[in-house]
Amino acid sequence: MHFSTPTIISSLFLFSSVLAGPLGARDFDDSSNSDLDIFPSYDAYSEYAICKGKITKYRFPHLAAPTNEGGCVRYFPAVDMTGVVTMVNLFHKDGINSACDCAAACLDRPLSCTNWVFKNTFRGAAIDDNKRSCTLYSSPNLPTNVTLEYNLGMSTGFDVLDPKQNPQAGGDAPLTFLDAGLTMPDKFGVSGFMSRDTNGVQYC
Repeated sequence: MHFSTPTIISSLFLFSSVLAGPLGARDFDDSSNSDLDIFPSYDAYSEYAICKGKITKYRFPHLAAPTNEGGCVRYFPAVDMTGVVTMVNLFHKDGINSACDCAAACLDRPLSCTNWVFKNTFRGAAIDDNKRSCTLYSSPNLPTNVTLEYNLGMSTGFDVLDPKQNPQAGGDAPLTFLDAGLTMPDKFGVSGFMSRDTNGVQYC
């Protein structure tokens, strides 16, 4: 599926008309206002996208990317933006050889995964082959002044939640590291966000 410029523009107009009510109720010359039109050209997507040719629109037909080559732009190099809920650990033995495999694993789980991290977890050779592994979550990192306690009895759809992580305390997002002592930042660690809108379009 290729999102042509007319298709994108048509979708945006349809969306804005739903929010605004009758046509004419809003100023449709917003594209000339630099305070509103803050988004880069869709053509610039490929400059920032990772995993092009691996996370494709052939594999994920509803991926919000301008070409079939796909790719993801919602990522954070060397930072772990993930949370604590629905923790799924995947390792080299599970087919995780790169951050792209990790991001794809999250996209494969749109009902439970919204963020992922590819980093060293130092589980030992018997578990992670001494390689970076992938962890998926359905909650993000929280800001420092926010703490959430999850009522497990009233919650549904989640999977693993480490009791030590409930309540989930907020804090600055941790870095990814090359050593278990957390002294050597790993520039090839990376985390990212996923979402799916009400039209079934996936974003990464």
